[in-house]
Amino acid sequence: MRRLPFTGTPNFRDLGGYQSTDGRSVKWGHLFRSGQLSRLDAADIDLLASLDIDVVCDFRREEEQERDPNLLPQPGPMQLSVSISPGSNDSFFTEATENNVDRQAMFDFMVEINRDFALGQAQAYTNMFEQLSGDRPARMLFHCAAGKDRTGFAAAIILLALGVSREQVMQDYLLTAEYFIPEREMARLAEKYEMDLPEDTMLPVLQVHPEYLQAALDAIDEQFHSIEHYLEDVLGMHEGKLERLRSHYLE
Repeated sequence: MRRLPFTGTPNFRDLGGYQSTDGRSVKWGHLFRSGQLSRLDAADIDLLASLDIDVVCDFRREEEQERDPNLLPQPGPMQLSVSISPGSNDSFFTEATENNVDRQAMFDFMVEINRDFALGQAQAYTNMFEQLSGDRPARMLFHCAAGKDRTGFAAAIILLALGVSREQVMQDYLLTAEYFIPEREMARLAEKYEMDLPEDTMLPVLQVHPEYLQAALDAIDEQFHSIEHYLEDVLGMHEGKLERLRSHYLE
């Protein structure tokens, strides 16, 4: 099952089943992606416990983690805080309200955020790969607030490191559009960033578009010429670590 039936976090997905170029496929039940975990109910927590997750990798900013702490089974998995704050969100959204920006400006901002994931947030993603490529395989859940941007890029580079094609990676990225309903998150976003803008203007911040992830992948190609060079030169995933990663998560 790709999407798991959580009530409090609708975009909770298993990365299993995608085909690698070497003929193997990603193991089911080992790599999970989701949005926030602060609204789980008792049934959700029981379902989470049944997954036997070893590590929860949280990409949210520290203030997000403090304001909306994860609700996890007890005794729970190890929590790894790898905060990502792309660009200067707060200042952009403040200026957006003051200057009454349009929808295209919001779209362009999201494109630039995704470039920043690739070029400016290496340490957080390096820390994630350190956990994934250790001596023993760890069942990992990685997440942010919506489970689409910071988490979407994480899923993409994990799958690419496992040899999954870019076409399948993009398909996984765009699945968020089926499970994450922007209109339901509009009030939360406006309150979080104190924005007073028309809903149509705000929509690009809550949507997924192929141009977003493509901007990150294009930045990698421009700066490092291939995902393999990026993984090794920026994220420290040399051949030995890649082989361990693949032995852990491919079958």
